[in-house]
Amino acid sequence: MALNLGDIKYEVAGEKKKKGVMKPLSPEDQFMMAGVQAASHAKKVTNEYFLCVLVEYDGCVCCVDLPDSRMPMTIIPLVNPACFGFQPPATGWMPMPLGAFHLELNHHHD
Repeated sequence: MALNLGDIKYEVAGEKKKKGVMKPLSPEDQFMMAGVQAASHAKKVTNEYFLCVLVEYDGCVCCVDLPDSRMPMTIIPLVNPACFGFQPPATGWMPMPLGAFHLELNHHHD
């Protein structure tokens, strides 16, 4: 299973109300509000995500604990490249891949 969180987009209005007055949103704010919000762990605001796998069986399983799995996920915020004029150096720039995340769920019939 592969889930591209970048494909999840929300419609964002170009303005927001601030102190009773409509103010325009910056392109960066619109970009951040359109996607999945990043995880945060603060004193007053917490935004957490979990990947949960719940199993369902046919028939009666009322007296049995069903297997389940719950794993915390951290979503890191993206940066809108259109809002920044980043240009790699003309010479001597050698980017290195830092790795990838691969998730594989298998279903076995016994």
